[in-house]
Amino acid sequence: MEERRPTRLGVKLIKIISAILVPIIFLLLLAALFLKLSGLDPIDEAKSFIFRHNTNKTQQTTSVDASQMARLKTENSAQQATIKKLQSDKNKLTDQIAELKNQLKQAQSEANDTDKQTKSQAASARQAVYAQTYKAMDPAKAAAIFNKLSVKQAAEYMNLLDDKTKASILENMDVAKAAALTQRLKANTASTNSSSSTAATTTTTP
Repeated sequence: MEERRPTRLGVKLIKIISAILVPIIFLLLLAALFLKLSGLDPIDEAKSFIFRHNTNKTQQTTSVDASQMARLKTENSAQQATIKKLQSDKNKLTDQIAELKNQLKQAQSEANDTDKQTKSQAASARQAVYAQTYKAMDPAKAAAIFNKLSVKQAAEYMNLLDDKTKASILENMDVAKAAALTQRLKANTASTNSSSSTAATTTTTP
């Protein structure tokens, strides 16, 4: 009895499998026969079905990759545009800085020129005051002042005067100091021209 039970179970299992497989095989054969009668090759159709499924998957994957590539290209283009804009802004700032530096240099140059001109005008005015003062003074008193100055400083002030005033002051100075000072004297062009024009006027006057 124990040996018959496994045999019955095996037979039942075979019957169940046969009951399932036989209809499937029958349907497959029927479908193949139908395709054959329709002029189609069942094997080619099966391959086409399988490969079509794989192709659809490949197309879907390719579509996803293409969309990702398009998105990456768009992001890259946006980044490139941002970089170009930043570079353009940098160039503009560099140009503005260079222009401001040039303006600053020009302003400094103008300020220096103005300062030099102001100093020159002040020096000229001061020299004119010195010349007028010593010219208006008594030659003996002016000589006493020049005797107390160094030769260099005395020559500097003396050269501001016309030749006539120079001679009057030198006549009243110490001989040694006057000799040392004479070597540093310069011709006063203004006074020379003035004397020449005066002499010419006197000569031409009837």
